[in-house]
Amino acid sequence: MVRTANALLVRLAFAPGLYLVIAVLVTFGKPGLTGDPIFIRVLFIVLAVVSLANIGLTVFIETSNKLMSARTRYDPVGGTFQIMSLGAILSETHAIYGLVLTLLSGSILYGIGFSIFTWTSLWWVRRRFKQNLASLPNA
Repeated sequence: MVRTANALLVRLAFAPGLYLVIAVLVTFGKPGLTGDPIFIRVLFIVLAVVSLANIGLTVFIETSNKLMSARTRYDPVGGTFQIMSLGAILSETHAIYGLVLTLLSGSILYGIGFSIFTWTSLWWVRRRFKQNLASLPNA
């Protein structure tokens, strides 16, 4: 199960880099898909708020003792993996937000910023996964 978790995290960590390559190829030397800077600012604020909500949900899922005990009652390792995979997938959404903003605005800075945040979040989820595994009885 740990190998599967590591493989999932590697795939999800590779994806933001791929999104950046796609964004560069699509927007290199061209304006974004929308020319309205006010729309981009509003969309950035909306996606930043949604991203903060994702952070809160990820932290809740990864640190909730009640959720952890309910998930690990019958299959401790499998439940820990489910919690980690949900947190990792929620972390990946930040890179998608950056890709959308980059494609619409034409500025790669959005993609880079959200990708860095995605990698940081995935690293934190991986660390919590290891801590959760270490706290399991007979693990």
